[in-house]
Amino acid sequence: MEENEGKLSVFDEVAVKKRETTRRERRKSLVIRILSLFGGVICWYILSNTVILKVPDPIVTIRESFGVIQQSWFYKSIIFSILRVFTGFLIGTAIGLPLGLMIGWNRTFQDLTFPVFETLRPIPPVAWVPISILIFVKLEISIIFLPFLGSFFAVALNAKLGAEQIDPSLFRAAKCLGARPHQIFRHIVLPGALPSIFMGLAIGMGMAWVTVVAAEMISGEYGIGYLTWQ
Repeated sequence: MEENEGKLSVFDEVAVKKRETTRRERRKSLVIRILSLFGGVICWYILSNTVILKVPDPIVTIRESFGVIQQSWFYKSIIFSILRVFTGFLIGTAIGLPLGLMIGWNRTFQDLTFPVFETLRPIPPVAWVPISILIFVKLEISIIFLPFLGSFFAVALNAKLGAEQIDPSLFRAAKCLGARPHQIFRHIVLPGALPSIFMGLAIGMGMAWVTVVAAEMISGEYGIGYLTWQ
């Protein structure tokens, strides 16, 4: 019993030392990150007063920002951008997710759709701004079209890659057990591709924000992009 208690106490000491080391490393990392932020602000201040004179320094930026956030159109711009991003993101996900899974799962469907998809995908979403303005009559739809494109391609491509990485033996086993195509899609393709799907959703949301800001800078009346440009 005494030997066992001694062993347990040794393990406890090791665990305590490990926790203390982890805490010290976390505190050290936090301090370094805070110093990095301060260093970035200092570099910003120096550059804005020496090399890049057209860029306001942090003090001017903070002072002007307090004046902006007191105005109602500031909050209206944020709400407009959020609505545009989520509308485009939801539509892009609703179309891109099943499309990507089908492309990665069904070879015939891939041969029919993937060439067109891969032809349009490399085009930068920002390059679609003038085309969307010409295609859509309403300006609001043309702005939402850009977040839709940004999220659509990201979600669809990652869903395709996720479906392609599923072990083929799972499909063969399901077919041998008499599973129908919709059952295979629901119980094998969709769960197996979930890691890639979530990655695509994260990337798609980021692309939606980038594209909506660019669209609002060019053709928006409200929004974060329009606010930044003004």
